[in-house]
Parts: sequence; structure tokens; C-alpha cells
Amino acid sequence: MQPTRDNVYVTPAEWRWVIIVASFLVILAFVPFLWVGLSGSGGEQWQFMGVLNNPMDGATYLSKMLQGYDGSWLIHFQHTPEDHNAMLLQILYPFLGQLSQVVSIPPIALFHAARVVASLIMYMALYHFAATIWPRRRSRQIFFIIVSIGSGLGWLYTILAGDVGGVPDLTIPEMFPFYSSLVNVHFPLTIACLALMSSIIVITFRPGCTDDPSMGNGGLLLAVLSFVLSLLYPQSLVPFGIAVVLLVAYRSFHARKFKMRDVRWLLLLGLPALPLAVYYVALVNYNPAAAEWNRQNITLSPSIIVFLLGLGVPLLMALPGILRSLRRFEPDGDQFVIIWLVVIFLAMFLPNNTQRRFGAGLMMPIAYFATRALEGYWFNFVNRRWRYRLLIAVAPAMTMSYVLVLLGNLTVTSGPFLQRDYAVAFQWLRQTAKSQDVILAAPDVGLWVPAWTGARVVAGHPFETLYVEEKLEQTYGWYEGQNCADVIEQYDVRYIIVGPQERDMGSDACTSDLTPVFEYNSVTVYSP
Repeated sequence: MQPTRDNVYVTPAEWRWVIIVASFLVILAFVPFLWVGLSGSGGEQWQFMGVLNNPMDGATYLSKMLQGYDGSWLIHFQHTPEDHNAMLLQILYPFLGQLSQVVSIPPIALFHAARVVASLIMYMALYHFAATIWPRRRSRQIFFIIVSIGSGLGWLYTILAGDVGGVPDLTIPEMFPFYSSLVNVHFPLTIACLALMSSIIVITFRPGCTDDPSMGNGGLLLAVLSFVLSLLYPQSLVPFGIAVVLLVAYRSFHARKFKMRDVRWLLLLGLPALPLAVYYVALVNYNPAAAEWNRQNITLSPSIIVFLLGLGVPLLMALPGILRSLRRFEPDGDQFVIIWLVVIFLAMFLPNNTQRRFGAGLMMPIAYFATRALEGYWFNFVNRRWRYRLLIAVAPAMTMSYVLVLLGNLTVTSGPFLQRDYAVAFQWLRQTAKSQDVILAAPDVGLWVPAWTGARVVAGHPFETLYVEEKLEQTYGWYEGQNCADVIEQYDVRYIIVGPQERDMGSDACTSDLTPVFEYNSVTVYSP
């Protein structure tokens, strides 16, 4: 069977190659965990808390999984002490928690197993997108390598500036497939959905394609993926959907008539996500906890210069392809991808408080145009026998940032690690505390309290601790001996943890009137 314009065919040999490369990348993503096990970091003094990359948000994912493990599909922000209504947010993690209960696997273990599965799905979806574009195996594999492991010059910026400074390839994992596989489950699945949806859109809007949406030509799959993406990462649907709207508008303008067939495809993309979009708008307007979380959830893009540095060599390779697409604006794939790229860029720099979240999957259009440029421009300057050698030569510049990402947390500090005595106290609290109980602890300790105990904490996360500045001030003040009774009474604190990190914050004057209920070496749990 040979590939046609409207048929995607990948040979078994190609799939074997994809699976081998994807498996290698998945194994590489878990190399730092070997260090955790072999270096003694999990020895007598320190306890690995379960997430190496982006432990701040990882702790919230594990907290939501633990809520699912305990039987809930809706989630509460357990990093804040206020009572609030449950919400339908990031339902993937309560689902994984429910699954961990059914299969009797600890939530932390299932979290990482799900990362493996999500990463493999992502890599296969990316290759499927490449097969939609290019009938030639070499072009497919070049795209796959660039999109999978391509990153920017964040490593160079860090050396010169002495700080990460928000450079995308070190701080925005949702833009880069390999980086996303290090962080959580929903980023790789989001990129997989975007890749599959892009495949459908490219085929649907090719010249000569006049099919109305149906179950057999990707219509049903597009609707399902749209709904799934609205659950996983709704912000990623915004630039994608706007790009399709603009494409449909351009095609209608160019044809001098309104194409109802195009509109039907557009509706199939937008309508499945509409109910959840309405729900999210209502949630942040009428649920006070969600409104405050949304106010605090500020994730701004870096400066344009730093942003471009974060795309580095892949962007440089892509420039001739981008310029060619803008000049010719060809309908066979280029139109949609260039519109999508431009919309992502604009969305990331227009005034809003979640700019960087619109960058999900950005490496896909970058790698698309880089492949176009390599095949149609750069290779013209290189002898045929040296072309692959050229790619091998530039590979270190594309992947060096991932070395920093992989090695960045290979030190025993608060974040991925806590003193082991805390873990023993957490295990006791897991058996003793209820989900609505409030626990006071140092912020770095409080980050992991909900994930390990299921209980609430006064302060522990910059977004999911509501009115976080006030809570942090009160927490630090309490451990410095100020307003001892006020904080406990205001938040109805049930347990207070005092360990090495709390003692480093100041005195233990506020514990004089408390009752010790659990003690293990350096950690004591008190009750009012």
C-alpha cells in the first residue's frame, strides 16, 4: 500500500524505528531517578518525595490523585485551609487516583507509569503527523527528531546571564515534547492530541478534499480529541481553534463563497469543547476559590528576545521555511501550520495572565518548517554524503538545554526531597488526619502534606494556596513566635508540624501550650 494525499500509511519498519527511539527517550527521562536510587539520596537522612522536575506543581498532581484514590472525582485545593466547593479541574489526576485504587498501585508509582504511557502515545502521534505531511521516510524522521529532542539556547543564556530567567526551553515544558515528558502526564497527552488534530485538519483542508465530516474520515476523532483536550489543557485549544477559524475564513474569502463544508468541520472542532468552556468561565466568576486561584495563576511569557533564544537552533533552521510559507502561502499544510504558529506567538504576548500556557505544542510548527527548510533550502548547500553528518553536528546545540533540565534537580535540597523524619510523620498523619483537617507546617513541607496525607495545609503552593501572601506571612510569623493563638483559631488548625525546616524559621515559642501527639526523631506533630 502506498501513501496518497488523503491516506496516511506508516510501514511496520517505521513504527519499529519510532518505538525504539521513543523508548530510548522515555528511558533517558528516567535516568535521574536512577541517581535518586543509587546515589544514597534516599538514605537515612533524606526522602525523595516523588517528583523531580517541577516538584511544585507535581505535588498538586499527586494531591489530586490522592483525592481520587479516596473516592472523589471532583477536586479541592488542599494547599489552602478554606472550605470551598469541589471543582471539575484536571480530572485526569482524580481518574488516575481512582485507577490506582482499583489496581492496588500507589498513586506516586502510577503517576510515573502514566507518564511513560503518555510519552509513548505522544511520540507515536507526532510521527503520525509527520506521515500526514511527508510521504518520504527521511523527511518524517527528520521532523520526528527535531520535534522530539529539539530545544533552544537556554543553556547558553544561563551561562551568560547566570540565571534561567524564564527562558522557554528551561521553564516552559509544554512547548517541548521531551521536556513535557519529564514533568507530568497531561502535557504529553496534550501534545499528542494536538498532533492528531493537526493531522486531521491538514488532510481535511488539502486542495481537492471535499469530504464532509463523518465517522470514517476523522470527523468523530476530531470531536473526541477536542473534548479530551478541553479536559486536559483547555488553553491549548485557543490558538488551535483560532487558527482553524482564520483558515476557514481565508478559504471562504479566496473562493468568493461561504463554504458550509468547512464550517461543519469547524463546528465539529468547537462544539464539543463549548460546554466545558462555559463551565470554566462560570467557575472562575462564581466560585470564590477558583476566582482567587485564577487571579494568582500568573504565568507570563519571557521577553521576546529570551523567547526566541529559547527556540534556538530549530528556529534558525525553520526561518527559510517560515519565510517561504509567508510568501507563497500554499494550501497543502503550510497555510494551517503558519497560521497556527503566528496565532500561538500572538497569544503568548497579548496581555493576559496565562501567556505561556498558550505555547503548548509550539515545537510542532517550528519542527515542521525546520524540516521543510532542510529539505528545500539548507541541504542545497551541503554535499549529499554530509547531510546527516550536519544534523549530527548541530544536535548538541539542540539538546544541551535538556542536559541542564535532567541534571538540574540532582542535588538533595528542599523541593524534590525532605528530611526523612517528615515522611514518617506524614505516614502517621495519613492514618490519623481527615481530608478536611488543616495542618500548619513550613511552606516547603506544606507543599507535600496534601500529596502524602490527604489533609489540607495553611500554605504550600503559590497558586493553590489562596491569598498566598497573607498565608505565608502568617506561617512565618507563627514559627517566629507571633500571633500563636490567632492563626490556629482563624484556620481551625488541627495539627502543627515542627521539624528541622520549621526550627530554621525561628523559635518554638508557640508550641509551649500545644500537646505533642506524635514524635519521630527530629519531627514532632502537635495538636492544639
